[in-house]
Amino acid sequence: MEIQSKHKDSSVNTMEINDPDFIRTNSILSAFQIIKANDRKGLISENKCIRRIARLKGLSVMTEREAQQYFALCDAFDLLAEKHIPVYYYNRIGKKKSGFEYTDLEKKRMERNISFPEMFENPGAYIEDLRDIFCEKYSSEYIKEIGRIPQVVRKGNYYLHEDFHSKYINVQDGKRMVCFQPESYEHTLHIYGRCGVFGYAVEDADSLPSLMQKELISRGHKIRIINHGLWGGLDEYLINNFLNDSIGMREGDIVLFYMKHIDMTLLGKLVGHGVYYKDITDEWHNRKNADTTFFNQPGHMNAYGYSIVSKIICDDLEASGFSGKIPASTVKIIQANNLNSYLKSQKNTHFEQEIAQYIESIIKQYPVHGLSNCGAIVMNCNPFTKGHRHLIETASESVERLYIFVVEEDKSFFKYNDRFEMVQKGTADLDNIVVVPSGKFIISAYTFPEYFMKDYVKEKNFDASLDLETFCKFIAPPLRITKRFAGEEPFDPVTKNYNDFMKKLLPSFGIEFHEIPRFAIDNERVINATAVCRLLKEKNLKELREYVPESTYTVLAAKYLDGE
Repeated sequence: MEIQSKHKDSSVNTMEINDPDFIRTNSILSAFQIIKANDRKGLISENKCIRRIARLKGLSVMTEREAQQYFALCDAFDLLAEKHIPVYYYNRIGKKKSGFEYTDLEKKRMERNISFPEMFENPGAYIEDLRDIFCEKYSSEYIKEIGRIPQVVRKGNYYLHEDFHSKYINVQDGKRMVCFQPESYEHTLHIYGRCGVFGYAVEDADSLPSLMQKELISRGHKIRIINHGLWGGLDEYLINNFLNDSIGMREGDIVLFYMKHIDMTLLGKLVGHGVYYKDITDEWHNRKNADTTFFNQPGHMNAYGYSIVSKIICDDLEASGFSGKIPASTVKIIQANNLNSYLKSQKNTHFEQEIAQYIESIIKQYPVHGLSNCGAIVMNCNPFTKGHRHLIETASESVERLYIFVVEEDKSFFKYNDRFEMVQKGTADLDNIVVVPSGKFIISAYTFPEYFMKDYVKEKNFDASLDLETFCKFIAPPLRITKRFAGEEPFDPVTKNYNDFMKKLLPSFGIEFHEIPRFAIDNERVINATAVCRLLKEKNLKELREYVPESTYTVLAAKYLDGE
C-alpha cells in the first residue's frame, strides 16, 4: 500500500490512497490506524484523514469518535440479529408539516421558538400558552413541579439522570419510572431517545413509554417497557448507553429508538444491519385534531401528543409482529471487534475514585487487619452448583480468607440477586468465606464485555488483560489477596481463554493462580451450568437435585419452579 501526501509548510492539502482493496477491506478505524502508523513525521491531520477515508467508503464526513461509534453500532446490531432481537428506529416528530393548519398559538410558539424551559423560567409571561397546553391541569404550582428535571450525569460507563422523586417525576437507578408495568411479562422493550422518550414536561404516567406500556397491556401483550430516555442528553450519550446495554440483551427483548434520524447515509447502512426505520411525522399530523399538542415544535408535545405517537408505534409494532426487520441471514461470524474496542476505550474520569469506594465498602464490612494470605474466586454461578461448592471448599483450605466475587452484571439467565443468594446460602457453613459483589470492575461490561457475548461470538481469543490488570493493581493488594482460584474449563472457550490469561498475567503481579479439576458426579458426569439450566427447563427435578446443593434447589423451587 502506498500513501502519498502533498503538503506545504507541514500541512496536508490532499491525501491519495492508491489501493482500492485497502479501502474496501478495512474499517475506517483500522485504515486510519495504519495510515497514522505510516505518518512518521506527523503531517496528516487526524480529522482530515478519517474524513477522507469515510468519503471513499461512501459515508458522510465524520470524526474519529463518530466513526468508532458507527462501527460499534454495526457490531451491536449484528449481535442483536444473532440473538433474534428486533431493532426499531422511529424518527421523532421534530418538524412542522407543510400545508398543515396549526392553531394561532402553535404558530406563534414555532415562529418564536418558545420552548417549555423558557416558559418555566418566566411562567407569568406565558400564562395563555401554558393554559393552552396543560388545560385543566394548569396552575403555577403544577408548572413549578412538572419542570423539576434531574440533571444528566456520568455514572461509570453510562450517562444517566440523577435519582429523583416527586409527585409527578420519579427517577430510580438513572431511569424514569414507567407506569402500568405488568407483574409478569414475556418480553422487554428497551426504548431510547431524548426528551421525547424521557417525557417533555409530562407526568410519569403520560410519558411515551408509559402510554405505550398502557396501550400494549390493554391489547393483551405481555411486554414490559424500560425508559432509557435522557432529557438534555446528547445523541452520543444515548448511543453510548445502548452499546453498553446491547451485550447483555437476550432473545425476547425488543429495542426501539424514538429520536431524530442520524445522518441518512449512515442510517441507510444501519438498516442493512437489521434496523427497521420509519418516519411517522405525516401519520402523526394526520391523526392530530384541533387540540393543542406541542410547545415550540411538534416533537416537544404534551400528553395528548404523546398518546398519538403511542398508538402509531403500537399499531406498527403489532403489524410487524414485533419482529422488526431482522436480516434473513443471521449466521455470519460476529467478532464484535469494534464494539469491544468502543466499550474498552471509554474513559471514566472517576475510575480510581469509584474503585476505591468499592474496596472501602468491602473492608468496612470485612476488616483485613492481621490478614496476609487471602484468596479469591470470581463466579457467575448461573446457578450455584455442587461443582461451585467443591471449588470453594478446596480453595478455602489454603487461605486465611476466601473472597467469592459474584459477577454483578445482570446479564445471565438467573438474576444477580438470586445468584448472590444461592452462593451465600450454599457457603453459610464455611467459616472463612466472604461473599461480595464483583462491582463494575471484575468481569463486567467495561472490563471484559466478551464474557457476556460468548454464546454468540465465534472468535474466542480475546484480550482479558484490562480485567485482570484492574484486579491485580487495584483490588488484590488492599484485600490482601495473594492467590486466585478457578475451576478447569473443558467446555467454554471464552472462560478457558480467561484462565489462560490468568496463568500468564497473575504471577507477574505476585499472585498465585491455581486451577482446580472439575467436580464430577459418580466420577463421570462433570457439572456445568448449561446442563443445570436444561434440567430446570425440562423440570427434571430428580437429576437437578443431583447437580445442585439443597440450598440452591430451594431458591430454584421458590422462584423458577413455581414452588415445586
